[in-house]
Amino acid sequence: MQRILVIEDENDIRQLLRFNLEREGFAVLEAADGLGGLHMATSELPDLVVLDVMLPGEDGFSILKKLRN
Repeated sequence: MQRILVIEDENDIRQLLRFNLEREGFAVLEAADGLGGLHMATSELPDLVVLDVMLPGEDGFSILKKLRN
């Protein structure tokens, strides 16, 4: 089963994404902030990351740069 990491600070949006992705057969990992998402991405190695741009603390663009490195 392919795993998707959703990094989104808005709980309602994150839950909606989880619901729809699970309905399509994906395993969903969640993070509510950039640093937690970065840690989860490097430790869990998901197949895909859905990343919000406007996150508290570190924004999505800086998290993306770190993930690419």
